[in-house]
Amino acid sequence: EGIRVFFSGVEASAFQSMCEKALYFFAYTAMKSSYSLLSGSDHIGTGTNLTIGYLSEWAHLPFTLPLDCLSTAIQTNKDPTKGPMQILLNMLSEKGVGGMYKGVQAYWVLCVKPALQYTVFEQVKAIMVAGRQKKSLGAAESFLLGMVARTISTLLVFPYLRAKVLLQTQGDDEPDGPAGQPKTNSIPVMLSRMYQKGGLSALYRGIGPELTRGVLSSALMLMIKEQLAQTVSDLVESRKQRKRRPALRR
Repeated sequence: EGIRVFFSGVEASAFQSMCEKALYFFAYTAMKSSYSLLSGSDHIGTGTNLTIGYLSEWAHLPFTLPLDCLSTAIQTNKDPTKGPMQILLNMLSEKGVGGMYKGVQAYWVLCVKPALQYTVFEQVKAIMVAGRQKKSLGAAESFLLGMVARTISTLLVFPYLRAKVLLQTQGDDEPDGPAGQPKTNSIPVMLSRMYQKGGLSALYRGIGPELTRGVLSSALMLMIKEQLAQTVSDLVESRKQRKRRPALRR
């Protein structure tokens, strides 16, 4: 298959990621604005920020979790003759709509990851820009802070992410799970089996590629977001100043 094997499922994965980030920030901004309006203050504490981030992650799951399941199925598909649409139809015929939400229990914990990541980023950013005129970070600062925030959040929740993927890739045609054990739809049971089979290292197997992919993508996203936010802010301020000049001349 050549180099194409490394890009299997990239379309579904890219579309899922785009929807996930867009819906997350839309929900986060809406809830943050509503909280500021109700509280009468622009200051948001760490606990409130975590709660808003956690709820924002849940807001997009009804739409993005089926895409995540489809992306996982495409990447683990062993039949090269099956395209994404055929895999999707097979999943729906074999498991129904409910099968597209396999592993949803893990998100009670996994939703903490983006909440923690963006909270760490925002809280540290607030400290860094406190004494500055511009309330945004530079490109290098955004990139490095994004890397640190994503690394912390990934290390904390990776075992749940691994358990979710194992549940999603558990075939219905397999009578038993690992080591002849019955299949399970329970995240705690899957975590227990992983630990019994290989200890702590089994819980964090594959974390290297996940950190590389996740840290770089998140750092780049947050860097671009900060630069776009600063550009928009500068444009708005410039427009306000142009409107003030005619008024001053009068």
